[in-house]
Amino acid sequence: MLNRAYTTDSPPPPKDQPPKEEPAKNEETKKEETKKEAGTGAANSTSPESAKGKEEQEGRFPSRTFGGPEKRKERLFPATGPLSLPGISLFLLTAVGIYYYFTTEKERVRRERANKTKKVESIGTPEVGGAYELVDHDGNTVTDKAFHGKFHLVYFGFCHCPDICPDELDKIGDALDILDANSKTKDTVQPVFITCDPQRDSPEAVKEYLKQFHPKFIGLTGTVDQVRTACKAYRVYFSKPPKVADNQDYLVDHSIFSYLMDPDGTFVDVYGKDREAKYMAEDIARRIEIFRDAGRKL
Repeated sequence: MLNRAYTTDSPPPPKDQPPKEEPAKNEETKKEETKKEAGTGAANSTSPESAKGKEEQEGRFPSRTFGGPEKRKERLFPATGPLSLPGISLFLLTAVGIYYYFTTEKERVRRERANKTKKVESIGTPEVGGAYELVDHDGNTVTDKAFHGKFHLVYFGFCHCPDICPDELDKIGDALDILDANSKTKDTVQPVFITCDPQRDSPEAVKEYLKQFHPKFIGLTGTVDQVRTACKAYRVYFSKPPKVADNQDYLVDHSIFSYLMDPDGTFVDVYGKDREAKYMAEDIARRIEIFRDAGRKL
């Protein structure tokens, strides 16, 4: 017989009453209790992994994220952004592309400028001057090489010119006086007069005509063919009336330019009717200085 302790306040059960039976549980209730027991067992599991995870949560073991031999390796570059590997690679490619573009563009511009300079030189420096053989005002045969070694200023005209030729020859004489007044340019330029009217301008006529102008002038004449060759070399235009009677006066139409040639016989510059003597002297002095700065001597 079971010994049960009862409080004094509750009456003892009847002696002959059988024990109370619990009501029968249906299937659904059993399944729910089974699930609860399974869940409770998993929560109370003491496997090493779960125990270690619980201890880490409770602070008994340090986390791997914060120090220790198992510390997580930090990234050298961020995964995204301008400092990431893709961002740095893009920057380097862009920099190389910009450098290549500006380098090639600079070279292209340099070549274009060089080509333009060549075109300007070819246009601005025509082939003026060349070989010729004439007779000077003293009757001596003279070639173009007789004036090599000095700058020379060449003018084409004719002795019967009423006004233009005398004005131009006077202007050349004034420019020579300015140059000769400077010790650096004195006796560096030889003035030359070549007639475009060889039929009337003999050596004697040329010599008499030039007495009116600067004493340094050397006058040249020759046959029609010789004069034509010299005019062609200097690209000088000249023309006289087609039919002229003997002893008939006439005018010769011709170019009005003074041609500056260097000591090598190379064309340097040309001065038209509108250029004054001062301008000519200053420009010639500048050309002489450039020639000397290149190591050349006069």
